[in-house]
Amino acid sequence: MIADSLLQKRCDRIAGVLHLVSDRYMPTQTKMVLVEFLISGLTRLQKINRMDSQEATLYEMKGIISALKEGSYQVNKERVSSKVHLEKVNESLMALPAFLKGLSAQGQLDKVIAKSQMEHIRFMRQLAATDLLSYVAQQDIDADRLSQARDKYLNGLAGLEKFTAIEQSKDEIELLQHKVSQLDQKLHTKMKSQKKEQTTRSDS
Repeated sequence: MIADSLLQKRCDRIAGVLHLVSDRYMPTQTKMVLVEFLISGLTRLQKINRMDSQEATLYEMKGIISALKEGSYQVNKERVSSKVHLEKVNESLMALPAFLKGLSAQGQLDKVIAKSQMEHIRFMRQLAATDLLSYVAQQDIDADRLSQARDKYLNGLAGLEKFTAIEQSKDEIELLQHKVSQLDQKLHTKMKSQKKEQTTRSDS
């Protein structure tokens, strides 16, 4: 009974993570590990005490794993756009390394794969933080606060550059570098315009 109660809590926690964290911040391989664990766990729990809510989640997870294996899964690319959202994503992702380490210790997950996934999860946490910085930076740009926007992009970029060994980081880094370059051009044009105005005023 204690083991089943612990399994129930783990399944509830994993289901919560999968429903909260969008695919943008969830490595595909990690998602497959979590979904397969949930299918196995819920199948066992349903044999002990059949529950409609568990059956619905089990049906959903079976659909997800089939779609992932067939390559027909519809990716949810929702980005973090508030501090509260970031905190929730962070909290969910922070629970995963210990879970993966536990699976590895029990021989249910290869140690090399577990270690790789933990590094990917660290990257995903940084990506979520960078996405929030980018979101706020865009608000700065809309309000003509170009220098502040540039600083936020650079902060986000510095975070991502710690994960250059991860393939996904390269496109994200290039995108931010391009945005910083565009802002540099806008700032240069703005400074030239301001100097010209000052010169015109002093001449008059």
